[in-house]
Amino acid sequence: MSVSAAAAEGVWAIVLAAGASTRFGTPKQLYQWSGRTFLQHALVHARQTVADRIVIVTGAHADKLDAVLDSGRLIRAHNVSWRDGMASSIRTGIAALPRDCAAALLMPCDQPLVDGADLQALVARWCNGPEQAVASGYAGTFGIPAVVPARLFPALRELRGDRGAKEVLRREGRQLEVFELPAGHLDIDDRIAASRLGRDDAGTRGNC
Repeated sequence: MSVSAAAAEGVWAIVLAAGASTRFGTPKQLYQWSGRTFLQHALVHARQTVADRIVIVTGAHADKLDAVLDSGRLIRAHNVSWRDGMASSIRTGIAALPRDCAAALLMPCDQPLVDGADLQALVARWCNGPEQAVASGYAGTFGIPAVVPARLFPALRELRGDRGAKEVLRREGRQLEVFELPAGHLDIDDRIAASRLGRDDAGTRGNC
């Protein structure tokens, strides 16, 4: 096993799926596009990258999401404080990681254009310097998906309110590596954004 492959085995994905989708109108995690729900896309691509080393954080629509999740190995972490904002979901995900986790691949479920190859490239870049955080660069900024090394977990646990990982990543300054990931530019917050994907296969059926 190469050094890079060994490092990659210490990475766990945290899929952030706790939001209420207020602007979308229905649980966007279960929105159907290209034959799968957004949540399915996220989990398929996470598995292509880190196998079964996945924590999925649910919250507002936990019952609906649990009903369609498959029996594959993953850790389900329910964020009882999902109303408090993104920071609570990140804290919930970090708390669910095993102690030997070397880094977390933080990813949402509303960037359906980001695929497994993108995530694998992101993790591979992190493997070249495991002490560095690696964020995705798109639309003139950076954010998640991002690989965050374990040394930054305490800072993630301190986040509060609607602040996400970007605040912690920004503090890294020149130590932060930004990996250009154009597919990350489209995150789906409402139906208008979803319409940019093409055909609307609205529905909520299908196992993840």
